[in-house]
Amino acid sequence: MPHPPAGPTHPRRILLATDLSSRADRAFDRAVQLSHLWGAQLHVLHAVDAMQPAVPFGVDAGAYLRGRPDPRADAMQQLRRILLREQVEAQMHVEEGPPSRAILSAVEREGCDFVLLGQGRDRLIDPIEGTLDHVVRASPVSVLAVRERPYGPYRRLLVGTDFTDESQQALVASMRWFSGAEIAFLHAYSMPYSGLLPRESGEWADQKLATLRAHLDEVDLPRELRAPIRLHVDAGPPGVVLRRYSEDLDADLTVIGAHPRGLLFDAVVGSSRLIIDTIPGDVLVVRATRSDRP
Repeated sequence: MPHPPAGPTHPRRILLATDLSSRADRAFDRAVQLSHLWGAQLHVLHAVDAMQPAVPFGVDAGAYLRGRPDPRADAMQQLRRILLREQVEAQMHVEEGPPSRAILSAVEREGCDFVLLGQGRDRLIDPIEGTLDHVVRASPVSVLAVRERPYGPYRRLLVGTDFTDESQQALVASMRWFSGAEIAFLHAYSMPYSGLLPRESGEWADQKLATLRAHLDEVDLPRELRAPIRLHVDAGPPGVVLRRYSEDLDADLTVIGAHPRGLLFDAVVGSSRLIIDTIPGDVLVVRATRSDRP
């Protein structure tokens, strides 16, 4: 039966995690744009090393440490300067410890319902700890990985589906959060036999397309909203197919659904992580809510 995701029509408190480097500027700009679009409160967080600097041998420890800036105060000053320069209102947070732990703690403490992280094209922000990977696995809310410079609202969305409830929730969230955007709904499938004739391959694709139409019809959206959604099916690994269609359709955001936190999540998040690494542009991982259905 149709069942929209629970919660407000769009996020109310956005958490932006930044390392205060130039590579985080794109995520900052996108966070500001989304906070204005949704009328959401913006929170900006930076994590600092909790370890005191090592004191060189033979140097007076007190004098050495007094000559080093307090990392928390220094980070807070940088955040304040950035927000003042950009004329942006936001709640500032400077936390000690690993970035992923600081992010998840702030989400819970501040009641944030959406997280943004900057990510380079080649590797994660903070590759040693794998901040994005950890946050995607453990966050109770949706996570947006920003790679591209924002030139306006998201206009062309590619939503992947594996015919699950989580994928339907991702589609509904996309339509609620980015009203007016063009949406392509894509399913990547594997061929059951490697030696199929072209005719049989076409029949298999037609079956998948019919299944995708039925899958879309189950989504709790008015028919007039479902009608403009473009449907696509293609054979191949999900990450490869999503990347190809993201480029071919010039999508500025790719959306995938993720299981609620629970026993099944760790079993499937690995594939989602591979998808995030594969897609070149911005990627939104929509955290699904639990269904009451058996």
